[in-house]
Amino acid sequence: MKHSKFMSYLWSYLGQFMFAIVYRTSRWKISGEEHFNNALASGKPIMLCVWHGRFSFPAFWLAKNHIHAYAIASRHGDAAIIARIFKRWGFGLIRGSSSRGKKDKGGRDVIREMNRIFDAPGTSIIAVTNDGPKGPPRIAKPGSLAIALKKNVQIITITGSASSYKVFGSWDRFRIPKPFSTIYLNIAPLLEMPKEKLSPEDEIKYLSDYMNKYQDEVDVLAENN
Repeated sequence: MKHSKFMSYLWSYLGQFMFAIVYRTSRWKISGEEHFNNALASGKPIMLCVWHGRFSFPAFWLAKNHIHAYAIASRHGDAAIIARIFKRWGFGLIRGSSSRGKKDKGGRDVIREMNRIFDAPGTSIIAVTNDGPKGPPRIAKPGSLAIALKKNVQIITITGSASSYKVFGSWDRFRIPKPFSTIYLNIAPLLEMPKEKLSPEDEIKYLSDYMNKYQDEVDVLAENN
């Protein structure tokens, strides 16, 4: 959906206000936080993998804990609105789409910037919606994973759900908690790729299975409590 610059600013402030209400009035229950702390303490860069429909859970958690991360964001439509919110939350922005090919200028810019960030000294974090920007949902795309494996980057997923939530009718089934709910955040151990050589297709399936395992776990936890 296209928005004027003014409307993009307006919707971004309304969206930020909505996120603040639902996330600040809710109770948080976090499991696996030691996995993230260990990754930070290692001094190595991190690729944080999230599904598009659940990105707000880890994004707000990072923001409220003042953990700096980079996020990949398009310059157009609804993605531009989210990018404005992320910037005010303290995220660095990488503009473009990691799923586009090398012939696409935006895709080339993202690849170049991801390489630069991962090569920089210290623990840098790049958050990637691995099934974005248009799906299919909960199936990872190859671009960012190839970069992370080439750079020997730590790969981790943070998955979230809530005891009460609204599901939107978008392709990603975007989910946001309702106010005064309980939010469950599941931080997984680092992804360990098999020692044997995998095809690019099998690498993507391996990442998707890893992310879905922990997403399913937190969904069951939220539904049963």
